[in-house]
Amino acid sequence: MHNWDYPKTKNLKDNEVWYLERLLIYGLNKEKINRAMLERNFNKIKIPDNTRAFLELLLWNKPF
Repeated sequence: MHNWDYPKTKNLKDNEVWYLERLLIYGLNKEKINRAMLERNFNKIKIPDNTRAFLELLLWNKPF
């Protein structure tokens, strides 16, 4: 993931919520999301409702 507005001196994975929001909103760029990290922070991330519904379907087979 290319971060043009975040200092490279900070560890990006320290802030998991920020990291997940960034990946889901701006694209993965051939990177995979850690499922355990996503499940752990799912209620904390701020993403569009349609993205949230799709991820719920993938993670927990929850219908729309």
